Amino acid sequence: MVAYYGRLQKGEGRSEALRQIQLGMLKGEKQKHPFYWASFILSGDATSMQFD
Repeated sequence: MVAYYGRLQKGEGRSEALRQIQLGMLKGEKQKHPFYWASFILSGDATSMQFD
């Protein structure tokens, strides 16, 4: 989740940030099983967020 919010702060869209995090987990040996990443889904607006 830290990496996800870090991507959001850099201006990445919510859906793309989640996608990249999930792909990164698939490449790793310890967290490639869907148990670790499949429960995270995007619901609602997929565009980038504005942080103040």
